[in-house]
Amino acid sequence: MKRSGRLCLRGGLIIAGGGTAGHLLPGLAVAEELVKRGWKKEAIGFVGSSRGIEVDMVPTAGYALRALSGRGLNGRRVSLQNFCNFLMILWGVLRGVVIVARHRPSIVLSLGGYAALPAAVGAIILRIPLVLAEQNLVASGVNRLLTRYAQVAAVPHFGTGLRNEVVTGNPIRELVIEADLLGRSSRVELQWPTDEPVVIIFGGSLGSRRINEAVWEATEISDLPMIYHVVGQRDWQMLPKNLPDSVRAIEYDEELPKAMAAADLIVCRPGGSTVAEIALLGVPAILVPLPHAPNNHQRRNAEWLVDSGLATVVNDEELDGVRLSAEIKQMLAGFDSEDDPELARRERSIGPRDATQRVADLVVNHCLTPVPTEDRKDGTL
Repeated sequence: MKRSGRLCLRGGLIIAGGGTAGHLLPGLAVAEELVKRGWKKEAIGFVGSSRGIEVDMVPTAGYALRALSGRGLNGRRVSLQNFCNFLMILWGVLRGVVIVARHRPSIVLSLGGYAALPAAVGAIILRIPLVLAEQNLVASGVNRLLTRYAQVAAVPHFGTGLRNEVVTGNPIRELVIEADLLGRSSRVELQWPTDEPVVIIFGGSLGSRRINEAVWEATEISDLPMIYHVVGQRDWQMLPKNLPDSVRAIEYDEELPKAMAAADLIVCRPGGSTVAEIALLGVPAILVPLPHAPNNHQRRNAEWLVDSGLATVVNDEELDGVRLSAEIKQMLAGFDSEDDPELARRERSIGPRDATQRVADLVVNHCLTPVPTEDRKDGTL
């Protein structure tokens, strides 16, 4: 179990979950909102996975983290690896219960995913209020398992399969709100052309091999507009040496929403948090659902944007350089007649701007004890 930072949790909040940016970022957004309301950072802590992106992002944001070992199950297959993973999950749950018992927070917020299970189970056993935050239109297996014990579930839309749903939208980081306000004016800072189309392509916090290879193939066979390609850590060493000048490749972008808001088109996976950001920013998108996502939740996420006229979907197995090039040209042509691209972007925005505040309200309203607003010496994690 990794330790990071000092935390006073008596009467505070444990945010349970992580693993990927899609699960973690809503939790960080809620934490930021509570700090704005007077909560001390020492009264907010995260319990997640030692394999997840939270290991870096949570301490950087100034919050304490307890990262537990373990990994999720690979579907429902019976295998030695899954058996070992199951044992690690059980050990993680035991550690999560101990953490919650020791520090007695006033509430636990589950972000879903296997990394949320340990602290959430601790909340159930110790009768501490549990609030679920679901990012997808189809609830994660962990949140479905926890839903009968939770006081309330914050969801992006009705019909996730969770009990006591409250439609809040997905919590959005302040960075996204700021990027939305800047819009295309960020192109000067980004050193992008101001009068030519720019396409931003990414595949999640680690990247997507399918999307990356399609980008590299497309740039070989077709003349495309400027591509801002966030490759991801896994494939960064595979980056071709002979990319055209129109492709700007980067391993990771900590201020990705700024680039998203300034772009004319987005190509990405439709994770819950990403879809929420696209909806708020109002930028057209080509979405490539992960084919083996649990309960096909990424396709369900994408359908909302497709029905709103903001996106199109390409199946993962159909994506190659030829298809990607054709889709990019078709999507750009469909929005080429806009006299004022920035005004058009804002008019396309369909995402709620107060989702983070709504989820924070649920957390505050279900706390066992009053909101902590000053440092304390007890309950150090």
